[in-house]
Amino acid sequence: MTLRPSRLLAAVFVLLFSAAGVQAQGQAQDQTQPAAAAPAGGPLAGVNVLQLSIAPLSADSQRCGLQQDLVLESFQQPLVAEGLSVQRSAHVRIVVTATTVVYEGGTCISTIGAMATQNTRYFDRQTQAERAGQVLMWSDSGLFVTGERDHVVLTNIGFRDLARSFVRKWQLDQ
Repeated sequence: MTLRPSRLLAAVFVLLFSAAGVQAQGQAQDQTQPAAAAPAGGPLAGVNVLQLSIAPLSADSQRCGLQQDLVLESFQQPLVAEGLSVQRSAHVRIVVTATTVVYEGGTCISTIGAMATQNTRYFDRQTQAERAGQVLMWSDSGLFVTGERDHVVLTNIGFRDLARSFVRKWQLDQ
């Protein structure tokens, strides 16, 4: 039996399309399988008590209106509103910083930042001793350039935004 070219071409198409259909059906089945579950929690999972520290403010920071108690209040408010507790001592510590330079004409330039660290202990195999250290769990920062009169208002809003950034990360990790 000899196949005519048109029948041979039709047979090849049938084979190609049926193979493509089997492959597409296999892919469709793969897509219906449940995706692997993401690991539960992140570094901030289970954290609900924090220690909050404000780094000392320079003379330039104070000249531009920054004050320890206002920085603390601005940063702490979103944390407490979310149900996090701020205490004098906790395993997770957030350090808030502000570095300010006063430029000519009364322009204040501040870099503000915050980072959360956790105390940890581990065994050092080389020295055969237990060691202590800190692990960085989160950090964020911002830059503010304003006149002296407006600087304190905008940087306090910035500190509040940094705290909200921490809260977003904390919520994702739960």
